[in-house]
Amino acid sequence: MNESGSGVGIGLVVGGLVYGVGGQLHPRGEGSSKLAYIASMLGQESWAASHLLSLLGLVVIAVTLVGAYQTSAFGARAQMWVAAATVGAGLGAIELLPHSAAAGELNSLENGYATPLLDLHLWLQMFATPAVGLTTAALAIAVARGEGTAAAKTLAFVGACSGIAYAFAGPLTGLTDGVTFVVLFPAAFGIAIWYLGTGIRLLARHRAPVRVDLVGAR
Repeated sequence: MNESGSGVGIGLVVGGLVYGVGGQLHPRGEGSSKLAYIASMLGQESWAASHLLSLLGLVVIAVTLVGAYQTSAFGARAQMWVAAATVGAGLGAIELLPHSAAAGELNSLENGYATPLLDLHLWLQMFATPAVGLTTAALAIAVARGEGTAAAKTLAFVGACSGIAYAFAGPLTGLTDGVTFVVLFPAAFGIAIWYLGTGIRLLARHRAPVRVDLVGAR
């Protein structure tokens, strides 16, 4: 097995899996107003675990994409989008720092006090979801065009549609008062699926055939 391809494949599998699990653990909100909806989630125990796992997943993805860029794992034509997706994953990880810590401001939110971490999270989120979503969508399309396989194209469809939907989640939620657009956030799971599936494809592609020397074995 080509070690560079194997390393990138393993990194994307791990990053995609951890990011996906983090998203699945995300608490479900209740309430018709944005603040009530957020408060209902901040009080749930899964808030910290969900976002810390998502943070770890994006860090692993970003580091792995650096390796993918250095080894041209997806070919020369995709290099620009590998770099863009690296930056996107990094920005997404940075946003998850105040995002994770915002749970500590639940009491302040409920009593009308200042919530600087929550405010920072909501502001950064308007830029982070487009950064993660659009760069993943672009990378998924570039990889599919470069490889041309049915598996790559199928994964690209999932990654591109999910990435575009997720890209709008932060800005639309941040710029409106209601919770209409929160339904777009779970699209992050499709992004996780693209990284996980692409990692599996790389591992399969770089797997060396097992050769048995029957003469030497006698």
